[in-house]
Amino acid sequence: MSKIDRTRWQNPFTQDGLRVPHGPLTGVFQIHEIGTMTVDEAWLHRGVCSPFWRLFYEFTGGAWVKCGGKKVNLDRGQVVLLPEGVPFDCGADHGVEHLWLHFSVRMNRPLTSANMLVIPWAEGCDGIMTALREATALREVERANHLGMALLHVAFADLEPDWLMPPSPRLQRVLGWLAQNLGRQITNQNLAEQAGLGVVAFIRWFKEATGTTPAVYVTERRVQEACRRLALTDHSIEQIADELGFSNRHHFSRVFARYAGCGPAGFRKGGWQPN
Repeated sequence: MSKIDRTRWQNPFTQDGLRVPHGPLTGVFQIHEIGTMTVDEAWLHRGVCSPFWRLFYEFTGGAWVKCGGKKVNLDRGQVVLLPEGVPFDCGADHGVEHLWLHFSVRMNRPLTSANMLVIPWAEGCDGIMTALREATALREVERANHLGMALLHVAFADLEPDWLMPPSPRLQRVLGWLAQNLGRQITNQNLAEQAGLGVVAFIRWFKEATGTTPAVYVTERRVQEACRRLALTDHSIEQIADELGFSNRHHFSRVFARYAGCGPAGFRKGGWQPN
């Protein structure tokens, strides 16, 4: 998990976006915010790094995103996806109409991309964008959420196969169980049982499949979910610590700071807090 420095966690949400009520992540996607606005030269941000994905689309040209040393102009006719934990810069050369979605991807659907994804947008799908712009302008939360889901499904369906890492049924089963049990005590034995392997064989297999150990993976997923809850809910830090299986707030704060670059209170203070 890329560290999310407090200095990068500045205004992750806007005052103009339509915020979708936070709920359990039961589908493939969970949308947090949808919006359209005119951005200009003042829309200049560097080192943005968030615990959720972002989708950008421009109805006209003139804005840009830079990520991993690559700069992409946000021209009409393409969608840009920015994965969680991946820092980027963005800006605009003149006034352009900008559409964005902030969303999360179900945690048992791992993606290989550590950089932005640029997807050509089919001309016949422009109706989704137009309808979504209208729904956000009218503050129609439910309609906008449905249209946003349709947009995400179309965008992800058009990804090249190598961008998506379809997990094996065994890994899918392990990660799915983990996503539903982050708040309980999780041992290698628990996970090994889901994989149908002995503990030693499981640890070796899991590291080969994910690139990290089960213990590190579980901690990263807990911190990742904690970031979302700190930003998207009004749950107290103590409540979040308890919900995600940390022994107490002190333990949670110590682990969170190691992975996120600051403590949970500092993280929440630096970003949007629910009313």
